[in-house]
Amino acid sequence: MKKAILFLDGGPQGVRAVAAFGRAAGLFRGSFEVTAKTADAVSDAEAAAAVRLIAWDAAVKGRFPQAEVWPAGDPEPRMPQLLAEVMGGGAAFVPPPPAPPPKPKSLGTVKLSRETAGRKGKGVTVVSDLTLSDDALKELATRLKTRCGSGGTAKDGRIEIQGDHRDTVAAELETIGYRVKRSGG
Repeated sequence: MKKAILFLDGGPQGVRAVAAFGRAAGLFRGSFEVTAKTADAVSDAEAAAAVRLIAWDAAVKGRFPQAEVWPAGDPEPRMPQLLAEVMGGGAAFVPPPPAPPPKPKSLGTVKLSRETAGRKGKGVTVVSDLTLSDDALKELATRLKTRCGSGGTAKDGRIEIQGDHRDTVAAELETIGYRVKRSGG
């Protein structure tokens, strides 16, 4: 016995829904009797025999309380789920929200300070106590300089960024996985 599905819209919306269900059903299309009719053209016996009644107008629920009301628009995306449900499957699987990303492992503690000595009063932000190779130190310095939009240098296990960028540098280092200890003024 074929399962009846009624789309309560005799116009273009119902015609699109019938065609979309046929595409979704594929080889199973012969197991279903899918029609689109206006609500006035549907008898109570037809409505009772249907496994699903689908409408786009909420006013139809007055006559057919068992009818589902779908939002207007393209019915195509809803058809695979409808097919799964009428074939005995459950409701749509909604994956759980993704877990927050894990906190990065601490790469160690670095000191962050501001220095002006020997620079004619111009301040620099200094990151010290880094245990990185020269290449890694230069790469980190480039990242911090880019983030701050400022010049600077990397030498002797220290990174100097021109200007007072302690907050920006601290946030970037913590994002990478360093613990930041502020020192000095």
